[in-house]
Amino acid sequence: MNWLLIMSLTDKVSCQNLSKSAPAYAGATDTSEIMNTKFLFAIFLSLLVSPAFGQKIITNSTENSQTISIPNVPTISETEWKVLTDALTVENWDRAAVYSSGLLNRLKVDNDAKQIARLRYFYLYALAGQILKAHDAGKKTEEDAAWRELDKAVEPLIGKEFVLPPREYRSTCEKNLNFICPVKDNEKALRTTATNKEGKGIISFDYVVFEKKVDLKVYDDKQLFLGGTLKKVEFNEELSDEQPWVMYLIFNKGFIRVVVND
Repeated sequence: MNWLLIMSLTDKVSCQNLSKSAPAYAGATDTSEIMNTKFLFAIFLSLLVSPAFGQKIITNSTENSQTISIPNVPTISETEWKVLTDALTVENWDRAAVYSSGLLNRLKVDNDAKQIARLRYFYLYALAGQILKAHDAGKKTEEDAAWRELDKAVEPLIGKEFVLPPREYRSTCEKNLNFICPVKDNEKALRTTATNKEGKGIISFDYVVFEKKVDLKVYDDKQLFLGGTLKKVEFNEELSDEQPWVMYLIFNKGFIRVVVND
């Protein structure tokens, strides 16, 4: 399986304005709507993509406190990658957070499969999942500890490249959770609403901003990777049943890769 770079653009759009213009639920008006909306559990899709797949690139013409001690390697094996994605799929957030952190410590230079960039997203996603789980269970002490861990993890990742899990594209965001879709009134941005497996809470709103207009209609129903440089993170300081979301991740220097078969 390959991925094809179809867009690589430099951001010139204000991410701050983008964030402030986004509605609190980015398309979902209440918890019941979130629960009843058709969604895909995006992390599961990562199981379908080998961590060591190749890539064919065409440059755009416009130009928790635990640690894992493991030796440095140039790539993470498919077996080890599956340990992480299995933990994410069953929402074992503690294991996923510790394991992704350990793998990040193990890889020092990113490879062709962009494993470091992908692990960065998984790490923050798992930490945010811990927060949502602790909140739902009413475990205030654990929730506060998870917030501190997420806050600590974010700071060194600002300005770093991320690659999001593969998701399908939809031409509208209405009732489309865990899909890639266009940002309303902004032709230079795409977003996803990443939920937990049951669709009861939103782990992250992901916004990727581009320099040029983004038109992906031809890629409807195809698996796409969004990527970019993490510019800003916003946390929901009023997490509740009425506002069941944890964070915004806002990226600039956006790029898109489409999954293609050999």
